[in-house]
Amino acid sequence: MATNYQRLGGGEPANRSVLNTSVNTSTEESGSRIHYRVYKRRWYVLAVLCVLNISNAMAWITFAAVADSSAAYYHTTLENINWLSVVFMIASIPFGFLAAWMLDTVGLRAGLLLGAWLNIIGLVIRYISSVHKIIPSDYSFSVVIVGQSICAIAQPFLLFAPTKLAAQWFPDNHRAIANTIGSTSNPFGLLVAFALCSVIVKNDGDIPNLLLYFTIPGAVGALMVTLGMWSSIPPTPPSASAADRHESFFQGLKKIIRSGPFILLVICFGAGFALFSTVTSIVEEILCARGYNDSFSDLCGALMIGCGMVGALIAGLLVDKYRNFEEMAKIGFAMTSLSFIVFAVFSHMRDKEPYIITSLSLLGLFGFGIYPVCLELGVECVYPVSEGTSAGFMAMSGQVQGMLLIFVYNGLSTKLSPAEMQYQQCNGTSSTNGTNSFSHSMYSNHSMYSKFMQTSSSTQPMDTTVTVLVYAGYLVLATVIFILFFRTEYKRMRAEHFSAADHVLNYSSRNIIQQNRSIYS
Repeated sequence: MATNYQRLGGGEPANRSVLNTSVNTSTEESGSRIHYRVYKRRWYVLAVLCVLNISNAMAWITFAAVADSSAAYYHTTLENINWLSVVFMIASIPFGFLAAWMLDTVGLRAGLLLGAWLNIIGLVIRYISSVHKIIPSDYSFSVVIVGQSICAIAQPFLLFAPTKLAAQWFPDNHRAIANTIGSTSNPFGLLVAFALCSVIVKNDGDIPNLLLYFTIPGAVGALMVTLGMWSSIPPTPPSASAADRHESFFQGLKKIIRSGPFILLVICFGAGFALFSTVTSIVEEILCARGYNDSFSDLCGALMIGCGMVGALIAGLLVDKYRNFEEMAKIGFAMTSLSFIVFAVFSHMRDKEPYIITSLSLLGLFGFGIYPVCLELGVECVYPVSEGTSAGFMAMSGQVQGMLLIFVYNGLSTKLSPAEMQYQQCNGTSSTNGTNSFSHSMYSNHSMYSKFMQTSSSTQPMDTTVTVLVYAGYLVLATVIFILFFRTEYKRMRAEHFSAADHVLNYSSRNIIQQNRSIYS
């Protein structure tokens, strides 16, 4: 089996000097050649993925965070600047299938290499577009679209990888937390990008410096994966499931289609992910219409993302210890729905800051907190389907449903009445310092897409009461369906238990045979 394991992950032999970096043995049977071992290098591989995801998230949000300055520098309209964020959503579907296939068929290293170099190439092209001595200003916006599109193509190769990396490099009692760290690196990149944009960009002439600085993390990530990540898999598997042979990509597709629990999980997870990211992007539009200023909306957006990262880390530690993926996911769904119902009630009332802050903090804590748990649950549903395939389908479901929620937002939002207009605190499409608010920046593909769909005459404050209530009903429906009807066996855990039992039996049999031979000799 050890020999077969080295043929997995894209056919790369795992015989590098990393063999000398092993730090412990998770399972080792004397007299057997099957060893489960973990290596210090696993943390380096995880760091590579985190740097790449942070860089790609920074690329994603760059122009949304400084939309007005970007429009002025490139001599174009805000609607055109919005396309620089929308392209990430557009690219995620067709290239998502390619990313899932490459991660599972060619290997993790090949997928990260391609994603890293697409990302850095796109970042360099973006910077070149801002250097008017090289690119005439008449063509600079066309060039920046090309660069941003290449970064968008890189996203699924990086976004789908955490579950795969955790399964191939980490032991079974650390998989969820490794997945959590890799998954939360993307929203962490959004936080970093917004902070840097606020510091670097004071006027439109600072755009070239911003693009240059944002190229640095991408270059670091590309060098890390090229020079320091030698193979897709460690020399020795960390667990029985990592050593086992997985389904091919197309066999996995057939198995996914036939798996009722996984289809249900994909739909319900996608609904929760889509609602969380969409609401995060429009929270300012919801609140400013009721008299809450930009500073309060910024605080709400920051708390949602920050609490979400904390929640994901806590959930990852708990499921690593107790293995209660389904129970944790259902509790998280229920608490997310309750938190959003509270927000839906109080968000359209004035002077309810404590209730809104509390509900949005809990929404982030539970909503994003179960993200890596659901990814691990998806693997358990369809094992031995490869982890990149299951994670990819779940992420794409969230993107598709997010687009549907944006159409709902545009269709149901109405203009404020004259009486309500007296209290609104909306600043239109930009703030006084030339940058959009933090809450507009978070998951800007949804936010920018919604603004692109609106006409210039509809950029005034909108009444989103019906929209938010429909969102609440949508989430509650997905939660009820998930809690009542989702049931699955943990197929990966069962396979690992069977493997462990088989090793114990084989070990005992060998001992009995050896003892009998010694007695009769």
